[in-house]
Parts: sequence; structure tokens; C-alpha cells
Amino acid sequence: MKHTVIKFGLKKMNISYSKISLADIASKLSLESVEETEQIVAKAIRDGVIDATINHDEQYIQSLPQTDVYTSNEPQAILHKRIKFCMETRNDAVKALVFYQQEDKRDFGDVDEDKVDKEDDLLAALLEEMGGFDDM
Repeated sequence: MKHTVIKFGLKKMNISYSKISLADIASKLSLESVEETEQIVAKAIRDGVIDATINHDEQYIQSLPQTDVYTSNEPQAILHKRIKFCMETRNDAVKALVFYQQEDKRDFGDVDEDKVDKEDDLLAALLEEMGGFDDM
């Protein structure tokens, strides 16, 4: 957790200051020594957390100029990649929902059509014998 807080603090300082001494960084982040601060800053630069250079002789870091990401096609490429992923996920989901109609009609024995037809005929015959529902 401490390393994450330190990296976040370094990132904020890199954005805020174009040039800051290692002693100031050590005091702001409550680090023990300038040597420890220099090692942490060097690791942050190597890991790509901040864009800066260290001046070892004068004990300060110099932030590199920030480039405007939106002048390039990178945001558009990232957005396209995300949209492509979402569309592929959607298409896969739709394919998974397609139910193919079975060609063979199997009789699973739960409905006996002949029995139902016989019952319907019997009911119709009984109604005719009783005179039907014509008087209603």
C-alpha cells in the first residue's frame, strides 16, 4: 500500500512541478533520505509511472514535456479496439441464443393424440344426444 501511495504522489508531483528537488520530494512523501528518494524515483521512471529525468549532480528531477495524446490517432485506436471487443461479445451471445429447429418430430409419449381425438368425438356425440346448447 505504501508503494502505491508513493507512486501516486510522485505522479501528482511530476504533473504539478516541471522541476523539483529530491529533498522536497522526500519531505512531501515523508521518506527517510534523499538516497532512498532517488532510488524510488529512478524505479518509478523505469516502470513508466512518471516521465522525468534525474539530475544526480544537482539532486533534482526534471519533468519531460507532456504530449497531447489527442493529437494522435491512439485514442481512436483504443476506442475501436473496445468497440470491436463489445461487438464480438454481443455476436457470440446472439449465436449462443439461436435455437435450430429440429427436423424430426419425436413422440415423447406425453400426449396421445388418438386418445384426445376419441375424447373429443365422445364429447361431441354426448352433446348431440343431449340436444346441444342451441337453447341457450
